Amino acid sequence: MWVWSKLSAVQWADAWEERFFGNPNAVLTQLKGGKSVRVEVYCGSEAEGEGIREQFGGTLRHMESESWMNPKVVVGPPLKIRDRIVITQDESDEGRRRLAEQFPGRLVISIPAEMAFGTGDHPTTATCLRQVTDEAKRWRGSEWRLLDLGCGSGVLSVAGRLLGAAACEAIDYDPKAVEVARRNLVRNGVDGVEVMEADVLTWKTRRKYEVVVANLFAGVLREVIPRVGGMLRPGGRVVVSGILRDQWDGIREVVEEAGMEVLESKNRGKWVSGLLQQKES
Repeated sequence: MWVWSKLSAVQWADAWEERFFGNPNAVLTQLKGGKSVRVEVYCGSEAEGEGIREQFGGTLRHMESESWMNPKVVVGPPLKIRDRIVITQDESDEGRRRLAEQFPGRLVISIPAEMAFGTGDHPTTATCLRQVTDEAKRWRGSEWRLLDLGCGSGVLSVAGRLLGAAACEAIDYDPKAVEVARRNLVRNGVDGVEVMEADVLTWKTRRKYEVVVANLFAGVLREVIPRVGGMLRPGGRVVVSGILRDQWDGIREVVEEAGMEVLESKNRGKWVSGLLQQKES
């Protein structure tokens, strides 16, 4: 295993996120002090790492198999979602206990920076977390299910289950992301979530869901959106994210062609997320 890394000023964080968004082997960590970020990409071969180094500079080093599973990172500040959740990269029992005391009544979820996106820091993931929290409130008191398409670290499924989903299913095409997601379930003491390695473009389900989350590339969403309508129970909603501002109009057209409507959209920087629902017949 090889790891490419580079330190960068924090103002370039969005550019790095955009460059490596969708790569489950990339990790972006804000360093203590908040002025710098460390960008890392874990590579299966030296040639892959050299290709990144030649393009962006930085350094490349070899890692022993025991090391890349638990890369050392500086724990950044916790991410607060509504009044319900706190996401931390801190794995320690002591760190999580302190956060539980600091934020009484909130769920504390530990998602360390590993080889899959989804610690919650990226604007698209944070927006999805807020939407899942809102949908959990809407379905409170009923038995609802969540489907996470392109689960990455599994943070959305962890949150959904802790927020009251009767069960969650999480799909990702990358086996490393599936491994990380399963590890995060154990780390947070969460059961009732099935994580599967599958292609979201071909995967089929016989179940129906109240909440479907798809934090994916816009190109993938164009093919996924026509399929998700058939996965919804009456009143169910779809959260889509991972869309750049200049891609939103095209995604909206796909939504309308699929017989769905945009209930609301949210902009965070250069990213857009949408909440969808089937049109009433």
